[in-house]
Amino acid sequence: MFHSLAFASITAGIFFPLYNKCKARFKLSNEMAALFVTALIVVIIVLPLIFVIFQVSKETVGLYGDIRGDLSLNKIKDFFFGDGVIGRLISSLSEKLGIEVDLMNLYTKLLSKLQSYSGKVFATLNSWLSDTFSFIFQFVLMILGIFTIFVEGEKLKDFIFKLSPLPDEQEQLILEKFSQMNYVTLVCNGVGGVIQGILAGIGFWIAGLQSIFLWSVIMVILAFIPLLGISIITIPACIYLYFKGKALAATLLLIYTAAIAFLAENYFKPKFMGKKIKINSLLILFYIFAGMSTFGMAGIFYGPIICTLFLTMVEIFQVYYLPKIETFHS
Repeated sequence: MFHSLAFASITAGIFFPLYNKCKARFKLSNEMAALFVTALIVVIIVLPLIFVIFQVSKETVGLYGDIRGDLSLNKIKDFFFGDGVIGRLISSLSEKLGIEVDLMNLYTKLLSKLQSYSGKVFATLNSWLSDTFSFIFQFVLMILGIFTIFVEGEKLKDFIFKLSPLPDEQEQLILEKFSQMNYVTLVCNGVGGVIQGILAGIGFWIAGLQSIFLWSVIMVILAFIPLLGISIITIPACIYLYFKGKALAATLLLIYTAAIAFLAENYFKPKFMGKKIKINSLLILFYIFAGMSTFGMAGIFYGPIICTLFLTMVEIFQVYYLPKIETFHS
């Protein structure tokens, strides 16, 4: 329930300017404007997201089958003891060090690791399927939360301001920073992530990799993480291609995806953000990891928001309260 209401607040905050414009331009009541914008959110965000979830689940199962097929005894033997890079390296090391590699033992351990991983994957998929009603409930709760925030947003804002001991101007500053960070986190990073994921996915497809949709979606999500981003996927993919004997494809893919990430992070996002909130990337990375350790994957979104609220409170303290403390002590 917490995540549903939190994402309802974040989403409503992003679309609140659109809600106000619709209400003013078409002279709609609060309820009608809220209903229109909420329906728009469902159509352009929620329904595609549901499709993505089911498509990713489908490709995850297919990927598991492909990996299991690649782990046949003959293919493992050819990979580790054939004429490829790994085979020649292992053969050279075993001769120099006088070590014999037990193929069956190696195969058993690899298969055990795969079964362990696949068990976790299928447990997750079964959890999604078994929690269908819970997912529907959370989804409905989020939509109702968005609609309610649109309709009662001003009243809710006034109520929270009255509860807070801070002056209204400081509370307004916190709210503005919160809204700006929502925009930067979801809209700017979201669009930048989609661009990186799609373009990198095209590169994966040209390079001959499988499960393109799955990897593209994962890269869209990872693009939210500063400094590391899509490299978490692209570098291992390039290494995989290299070990498969496709050195040229691996090199070109590495250059291509690195160029995509560089242009998106250093040119597209800064221009898109304009004069919005700009925070040191290392600090954001720290807060994202801290958020993920506490909230799971949702921490990718919560981390930057918590970071912004903390820095805003520090700014308020420095501007409004620190001079008073220094004057008092002096």
